[in-house]
Amino acid sequence: MDDFYFDEEENHSEGSFDFTRYWKAIINKWWLWSATTLIVSVPWVLYVKKEKPVYETTAVIQFQTYSGGIDPTLFDLRNQKLMSRTFAEEIVRELGLVLEIDNDDDAEKRIFRQDVFSFFSTSENPVTGKYSLRFPGNGTFALYKLPDDDDGREEKLLDGQVFGSRDTLEVNGFYFSFSDDVSALPREVNFTIHNFRRTVQAFRERIRVNYGGAGTIMEVTLQDNDPYLASRKTNKLAEIFVRESKASDTSITSKRLSIYEERLQRAEKNLKESSDELKRFRDRYGIDLDSQYKRHSEELKEAEDELETYEEFNAALNNLLKQAKSEAAHADEGGGQISDEQRTIYNQILGLKIFEDNVSASLLRTRIAKLEEDYDKKTVNTKFSEKAIELAGKLRKEYADVRALAQKTIRENNVEIRKLRAKIRKIKSSLKQQPAVLAQLDELERKNETLQDLYQAALSDYENARLSTEGETQKITILDRALPPDLPVNSNKKTRAAIGVIAGFMLGIIITLGIEFLDKSLKTVEDVRRNLRINVLGTIPEIDFSEIGDVQDQEKAKIIDNQIVTHDYSPTPIGEAYRSLRTSIMFSKSVGRIQSLVITSMAPGDGKSFTAANLAITMAQQKSNTLLVDTDLRRGVLHNTFGVPKEPGFSTYLTSNLPVAEIINETHIPNLSVVSCGALIPNPSELLGSHQMKRFLDEVRRRFDLIIFDTPPLNAATDAVVVGTQVDATVIVVRAGKTHRDMARQKMELYQHVPAKVIGVILNGVSTDLAHEGYSYYQY
Repeated sequence: MDDFYFDEEENHSEGSFDFTRYWKAIINKWWLWSATTLIVSVPWVLYVKKEKPVYETTAVIQFQTYSGGIDPTLFDLRNQKLMSRTFAEEIVRELGLVLEIDNDDDAEKRIFRQDVFSFFSTSENPVTGKYSLRFPGNGTFALYKLPDDDDGREEKLLDGQVFGSRDTLEVNGFYFSFSDDVSALPREVNFTIHNFRRTVQAFRERIRVNYGGAGTIMEVTLQDNDPYLASRKTNKLAEIFVRESKASDTSITSKRLSIYEERLQRAEKNLKESSDELKRFRDRYGIDLDSQYKRHSEELKEAEDELETYEEFNAALNNLLKQAKSEAAHADEGGGQISDEQRTIYNQILGLKIFEDNVSASLLRTRIAKLEEDYDKKTVNTKFSEKAIELAGKLRKEYADVRALAQKTIRENNVEIRKLRAKIRKIKSSLKQQPAVLAQLDELERKNETLQDLYQAALSDYENARLSTEGETQKITILDRALPPDLPVNSNKKTRAAIGVIAGFMLGIIITLGIEFLDKSLKTVEDVRRNLRINVLGTIPEIDFSEIGDVQDQEKAKIIDNQIVTHDYSPTPIGEAYRSLRTSIMFSKSVGRIQSLVITSMAPGDGKSFTAANLAITMAQQKSNTLLVDTDLRRGVLHNTFGVPKEPGFSTYLTSNLPVAEIINETHIPNLSVVSCGALIPNPSELLGSHQMKRFLDEVRRRFDLIIFDTPPLNAATDAVVVGTQVDATVIVVRAGKTHRDMARQKMELYQHVPAKVIGVILNGVSTDLAHEGYSYYQY
């Protein structure tokens, strides 16, 4: 097959992005993103509208720094204390956080707990449920426990004078006293007592803590529907936290101080026992460490140090002499020149500490330095002058003197080493002969010194801990107390509602674009060109057959015909689409005159038979003698469309010697004849490529101006490819929104290695807004 052809340089690369497709998806799927917007925004707007005001308060706690920095263990303990269940229970109990005043959503003025109670607290087991506090208007009150269900009866718990009840009242596990002015309250105030444990858990979850100032500032934030209660909770939390933290600090530091004190007492006791034992030993033997034993020990150490020094000098001299010998051999091989390595080695020998006060070494250093300086001057430009050779000889003589001095020094050192070894043996022998009591005395004194060091360390730790304890309780204070906020944090309801609507809209757009992105079907002309690399001959708008029913007889075929291509050439969008398709095929640039044409599709349901029938009608209306052949020998339908007999048909002709004229049927359309599919046969592909097929083509070409073959879909059989090799051109029908692009590319590969000419694709079932631009002119 020849390469696919594109008209008017509309060859697009596969990597191009079709913005139009996604814009059309947004327009066509307006119902999807609209529904998403409504589904998301309506509940959100209702939630925001009914949401209770939330007030937020913050208290700032400051930790004062002290010498030694903040103890990380103490800091972790504070955090654990703040978030602990026991701590939360104390707050909930003292402030009575299980109480919630019931306010109607449509009430003009909200009632807060401080309007009713000046004090309210609970035990850890208050009786949960709904309560009603009633004020008849004569300065009295009555408290009722409301029933849990409609069948129950309310229970009267308390009654009395409001202004006569200034003392704290107790009932059902909670304690309260009235505020100073309850006259402005309605006659009935309802409130709820919640479960204590669940309230504690909710309180712990609302605590937010932020740290600043390198851990010296802590911000404690809480939220509540009551601004006054929010500030009270935050301040009470800060107060109790400071109080408990100071108590914890004192407890920890006191325990730490007691540990240090115990350690100090133990060290003092051990030191006293050691000192007493040492004193008794000295009193008994009258021996001092400045005696012969200590002197011998010091002499032994001095002798061992001196021996080590002589041995190190000898090792260094032997090593340098060995290097000097090696470099001298290399110098002889190189022509007798003085190398930098030689000079470095001899300078290192003379630079040893053992030669610092040696007169001979000092003279050698002076003479060698002068000769090396003269040698360097003579060898700047050349290395083979007579003067340079003379100076090199003098240097080698001096180097020989250095070696002699080093060897002499080694011999002298060996003499000293032998003397020192003999001295060490003598001292060690003398020490062995000392009384064992001297060694015991030395051990006692060393033990006493160690215990003195331990005592001083314990005393220092104790003093530091004592000083830290004195200033520990002053390091934590409340820097800023929480104030009742004027406005709730969720006061901007309109803005939040608008954000919800925008979020719903954006989510709808994202879902729409996501569905379109995941849709791998071919929908537009651009999709076909980009994915199949082939020209689009025409686009056929989508047709609604819901009111026509099954196409089974000639009358219904006429109804379909009138809807698609009118007999009087009425300018309908469908008719113009087929006329445009006819023009594209007749004047295709890729081939010459087309007399025989195959129409196939990618899959069943793409509309190939419908397209073939109406294209044949359009061709016949132009006075072209047209033959429509149903070569779909498996599921042919054209006999139903035009109301002609199914048999004898094309399969009958291929399997017998029946004349062509006997299978050709005239239709109600002038200039249009139809050959039906005929009976089912087991091997249609072989028969379509047979000699009988060629005879059929030769005969009908002589009788008709145009022959259109309706073949099976490409994913069902290769019949279309077989017939396509015997005709002038092939056209493939693609169903918009149904044909998968990967499957279409795969089926197009069937034509890569066969002599069939695919002139283009017909995009069928295109929505009206994506069809040919000129169709909108007719406002259909």
